[in-house]
Amino acid sequence: MSLLASLLRTRAASTGRAEAACRLRHLHLSDRPLMLIALNRTGPAARPLAVMLGTDPCRPQLHTAPPSGSNAPTLAALAQTVIAYIDTCRHTGDAPQILVPNPKSVEYLKELGDDLRLRRTNEMPGSRAIQRLGHWFTYLTDRADIPGAAALIAMTDFLGMHWITGQSPLEDEDLATLLAWIDPPRQAASGREAADQAEASATYRPPGPATDAAFDNYELAPLLQADARGQDQTSVLQALHSLLARYMQPTWDLMWHAYALLQTVPEAPSTARRWDQERTAFADECTYLAQDGRPRPAHEQAVATAVRLATMEHADTLFAAERAADDPFVRAELRTSGQAFAGPVITVDTQHLRRGLTGRALWRPRLTVSTRDPVLMEPGQLLACHTHRNARYKISEITPSTDATVVELEITAGMGTVARPNDTVLPEPGTQLVFTLAPDYYRMPEFPTRAQTPWTHGGPPPEHPNENGDGE
Repeated sequence: MSLLASLLRTRAASTGRAEAACRLRHLHLSDRPLMLIALNRTGPAARPLAVMLGTDPCRPQLHTAPPSGSNAPTLAALAQTVIAYIDTCRHTGDAPQILVPNPKSVEYLKELGDDLRLRRTNEMPGSRAIQRLGHWFTYLTDRADIPGAAALIAMTDFLGMHWITGQSPLEDEDLATLLAWIDPPRQAASGREAADQAEASATYRPPGPATDAAFDNYELAPLLQADARGQDQTSVLQALHSLLARYMQPTWDLMWHAYALLQTVPEAPSTARRWDQERTAFADECTYLAQDGRPRPAHEQAVATAVRLATMEHADTLFAAERAADDPFVRAELRTSGQAFAGPVITVDTQHLRRGLTGRALWRPRLTVSTRDPVLMEPGQLLACHTHRNARYKISEITPSTDATVVELEITAGMGTVARPNDTVLPEPGTQLVFTLAPDYYRMPEFPTRAQTPWTHGGPPPEHPNENGDGE
């Protein structure tokens, strides 16, 4: 946790109200997201107890698994709903967005996807759709690992990006108390009081994906025992459906409350670029399914893992840089950690030239900035400035003093040429600027093919020597 985040959490605890951590919303919010609340049943990952989902806050669908017998019909019905939503996104040229209550729900969907996508298809109705559901859950949970992606989002994480409460991060995983801190009802004196009231008035802990232990003991267990005693399964299933609908409805309402609250936060400019990237990734996945469609293996090979990790690292760096360029609150946080500094421009040298490798004179304007922030950087570091996104500034010299630190910067990109200068990147003396670390130019490294990968890391099997041991 950064120094600024700690300060905001301390202030929230003192005032009893959540503090804004961002001025802008850095993840895209779909006009038609699919809300999904899943309950897990003890046992195999692919035996969910119930799933409530839908795109209309007034008409949730609830798929309840029978206490005994096959859950294939329930999974088939769930697959039909999810795939219909995904097909609608495909036909409209948009990408799907599924919102779940908390990070544990994302983990549960990953386990569910790993199990369902590897199931064999047969003549049973819905078996192909169940396997396809597993494929999409795997795709969505993979996207959830990429910073800045918005295909699958845990609502508590989404809210936590934009508000900091006075309770612990573990307590922030409770959607009810988190929302009470952020948007307390009018009759509550503070967010803390609203959170205390929400916790005291709740009969059971909010679901997703695990159920509350008291709910299991006092309400769920009697129905399951009635089914085990051989009572009419239809009536038991109806009672179970009614019970779970009543249990899950408060969380369903909280999800839509959080969605409406996040819609009020202005969207950051770079969010549109990342959502375009989300649409491209979704279109590529649809093409893969149409042309190949084989389920991903149970265990990822070494090269695939390396590619995924490289993609995640690049996305993390780019997301951090874009958030800093968009949001002054993010820049303020970076200044406390030494990853950014701010100050007025002292001097601007518009005539500075540098000789290139060929001896040609290159126009490289220079400026000096005075800052009282800690400058934990070295000469040669490449920086970016929020006022000119395409410009780049290289640190030439850092001169600390007792009152302030003077940083000399050389503009290396975005300034044009001497013949055709881009004067907008040349600030006037006295202009207040904030400089952050610039993301390095990224090119995906070349990874070996499967044939070039050792057999210990998923490559072809080793060549076994013949009986004479000569290896021929």
